[in-house]
Amino acid sequence: MKKSIVVVLLLLLACNKNSNQHSIIVPDVIQAEKRRGNITGAIQIVDLDGKLLQDASGVTVSIEQSTVSTKTQANGRWTLDSIPFGTYDISISKPGYGIAKIMGVYHAATNNATTLIGKSKTINQISSIEVTAINTKKTTEVNPALASLIASGLAEDGIIFDPVFNSPTSGEKKIRLFFGNTADVSTTNYIVTEKQRFSGKTNESENYNFGLSWFVSNGFQPGQTVFVKAFGDGFADDDYDDPISGLSVFPSLAAKGSPVTSFVLPMK
Repeated sequence: MKKSIVVVLLLLLACNKNSNQHSIIVPDVIQAEKRRGNITGAIQIVDLDGKLLQDASGVTVSIEQSTVSTKTQANGRWTLDSIPFGTYDISISKPGYGIAKIMGVYHAATNNATTLIGKSKTINQISSIEVTAINTKKTTEVNPALASLIASGLAEDGIIFDPVFNSPTSGEKKIRLFFGNTADVSTTNYIVTEKQRFSGKTNESENYNFGLSWFVSNGFQPGQTVFVKAFGDGFADDDYDDPISGLSVFPSLAAKGSPVTSFVLPMK
């Protein structure tokens, strides 16, 4: 009987506690469920000539390391519904196109607010251009008159590149060059990379001039032998750093690159 009285008294005391004093702690997971909101944005699709596709529907937008995904509308708009607050990496993919990434999206979801990704993300058609050769010449070989200016310190020599490739459409295409100091230069083993427009014609006297100072600023030395390999690439910039491997990823590169070519940097 005494035990029963003690239990009743304890229950009464608990009921008389100030209602503002919570005796039960709500788990974080329940709080997270309450903080949900949409994440929305837009994408653009471009072909190898940089032309925008009018219909941007059917592109998959997904949160990495999850099963959450959605599809874009014809205007490229997309919405991920009722996403808990957190920081997310978002992947954008379509067959035949390079995968684009939006890294580190912070989604507050305060009061169910929508997170708007303001800048449209562009995905490229994967390049079908195969570079078959890279012709290289020193600038002074193409323009001998430059030698006197170089000797007087008013100009510098450099390297002119003419990647050779066939293209199904006319006009300049984007080619990515990978430079290294060994013959095994590749998309994962290089010192510096640069993407430029090139015509692909062997009769071009000049496509793009990389001056000696550009090479020196990127870790090479005058007179050094440099190795280069070229790949067709997408028109818009879409490379990103993989957070796990730490390597740069170039999602729109052609499957096959050129043979490796070497050249010697000018002395000044």
